[in-house]
Amino acid sequence: MRTGVAYMGHYNPRHIEVDIREMKGLQIDEVLVAVQENDFAYFPGKAESTSKIAKEHGMRPVAIFWGALNLFGGGRSSQFLLEYPEGLQVGRDGAHRAEGCYVNQACVGRVKEMIDVVAGLGFEGYFVDEPAPLRDCYCNSCCNAYIELNDADLLSASDAEKETFRQGCVVEYVQRIADYCKCNYPKMETMTCLTPEDKQMWQKTSEIANLDNLGTDLYWVNNNNDVEGMVPVIKELDGICKAKGKRHHAWLQCWGVEKGREQRILEQGKILIREQPDSLYVWAWQGQVGTNEACDDPGVAWRYASEVFKMAKE
Repeated sequence: MRTGVAYMGHYNPRHIEVDIREMKGLQIDEVLVAVQENDFAYFPGKAESTSKIAKEHGMRPVAIFWGALNLFGGGRSSQFLLEYPEGLQVGRDGAHRAEGCYVNQACVGRVKEMIDVVAGLGFEGYFVDEPAPLRDCYCNSCCNAYIELNDADLLSASDAEKETFRQGCVVEYVQRIADYCKCNYPKMETMTCLTPEDKQMWQKTSEIANLDNLGTDLYWVNNNNDVEGMVPVIKELDGICKAKGKRHHAWLQCWGVEKGREQRILEQGKILIREQPDSLYVWAWQGQVGTNEACDDPGVAWRYASEVFKMAKE
């Protein structure tokens, strides 16, 4: 089982070197670099240096676009949408939303441009993380796409019809990105994570020919769910992936962990190790310290996550 960790990163290679060496000490195989749009515009050192240093130490660098188009994750300050507000979502009331729309081909084009950059920097995988249905977007791109598919008005569609459309847009977006990567960078691993709440899209997503790796994130640390309840969820996705020849990964939570609940990181980690997905990933490095998604006590949380990494290689 391969292991990996999400990494918010630094811009100074001296600090990156220290972190990568510590990752190697935990026998971590992959560093999943949370590259933000500002890193392309103003702070190129993070993407450039992390890929290079990771490979020098025998680790595989994978790019995640964190906060891109103000959609996934933190750091939502999209440079692209500042310059191209036409890419913003539009609510039913006609008002713009802060997030971008991945049905809009200009937005997809910008993501592809960023993929070109990270591919040129030596990243060996690209990760589409948690693409979710854009249930409140009625921009021209969404409305026109619905007309093309159904010869009908999106605004007049029933809730069930809209949900089918929204889920289809997620799958189509992942397919477009996976196809682009494989067409232009055939050695790049294509990966995506769909939450358990979006499990209804697992099957269709697994059928994307150019997608290599499909996973999910059971972020249960802050609730009281019995960790054994993870098992049927993991097995279900594992079965779907095996049937379609996909690699399967699972994420372990080490972000936003409430004080006193850190032990559950280890409890969940033991379940994941026992179930043996192809890859076990932790979000995020050192409890995501220094961000607004940090654990209440990042040091304690990270000690438990580090124990999981060690157990995974025993």
